Amino acid sequence: MSVTVHPAEGGDEPPPPAGRARWIAILAAGIRCWALIGGAITLALSVMTALSALSNIFFGKPFSPDHELVKHFIAIAIFMFLPYCQLTGSNVTVDIFTEGMSERGKAAMAAFSSLFALAFSLLLLRQMYLGFFSYLRFPEVTPVLKLPLWTAFPPILVSLALLAAAALITLIEGWQGFRSGRRSSAPPPRPIPNE
Repeated sequence: MSVTVHPAEGGDEPPPPAGRARWIAILAAGIRCWALIGGAITLALSVMTALSALSNIFFGKPFSPDHELVKHFIAIAIFMFLPYCQLTGSNVTVDIFTEGMSERGKAAMAAFSSLFALAFSLLLLRQMYLGFFSYLRFPEVTPVLKLPLWTAFPPILVSLALLAAAALITLIEGWQGFRSGRRSSAPPPRPIPNE
């Protein structure tokens, strides 16, 4: 069994397909920026946690609500990465069943997985939307900062809408690859070295 990781060698983002429409390129750039914001949130949380630990070590005074902020914002950041992972094929895949398939077959599998991702993102978007209004109706807050829990939902809903858009883009590109007999725009996977 071979486990592979996208994107291509060195972990760089794969180049976009040559025939990508302008509206898709603009949407892809927005998805990339959204993921970068998620990375900035994660970095800020890391710095805050480290400073809280240092404050505890040297002064005996940690930043008491740091766990609340981490729980709240890391959930947001995780959702912000999902559209980018879908768009660039950066999810971990197990290709034991597809190794011997033709390029056309691999493109069909990419299109099918994109269709599944689209359906899943729409289902999750609906459920999170309903959950958002439930939290608005019956507000809950964090114990220390009194941060309303509903505040996590708007960026998560945006992330899920972008995930659906990314899945639609990869579905279109996978279908085009299937029709033309070549693989979709995702780069060839690179194996994870065995340790």
